[in-house]
Amino acid sequence: MTISLKSATAASAALLLALCGAIAHADERIADPFDRADASFSRYPLNLPSTPQAIGRLTNGDVCDDEGISCEWQDEAGVVHIFSGDVLAIKLVDVGAAGTHNLGALGIGTSRTRKDVLAKVRALLPEIEIDCLEPGEAGEGEGIASCGGAFENGGWIKLLFGADNRLTSARIDAFQIN
Repeated sequence: MTISLKSATAASAALLLALCGAIAHADERIADPFDRADASFSRYPLNLPSTPQAIGRLTNGDVCDDEGISCEWQDEAGVVHIFSGDVLAIKLVDVGAAGTHNLGALGIGTSRTRKDVLAKVRALLPEIEIDCLEPGEAGEGEGIASCGGAFENGGWIKLLFGADNRLTSARIDAFQIN
């Protein structure tokens, strides 16, 4: 039996994507809510030293700075990772770029309306109080609502919803970057 390099590469890529998708979904058995939320975005842990190049590709090389705060590293699932020095500080998903794809982040899945997204996030993180600020209160721009919650370790999550009440981005921060 002969296997072509092209079909072997395609099979390897499919397996890698399947494994990465499985890894990106948070395991409800993870006791700490911050760790559970963190794992839902990607397999690269927040608040620990890491090598940005191991995550994926640099998406904004023209505005990258020496401290790494302005550098955005995107993994194979489309999750953007931002560092403070060599410590992973922020993970975010641009939902517009993800389209209707299943999002592992915060257990969102294919939900996009505010009601459905908040139900999914609250199901994944029942320990965390999620509060929302309506457009005009959120300070995120015209027509943008913001919902979020804080963890005991000082980290937090933030969800932004457009004027149509549909999710535009999901984010988790490990700490405040100065």
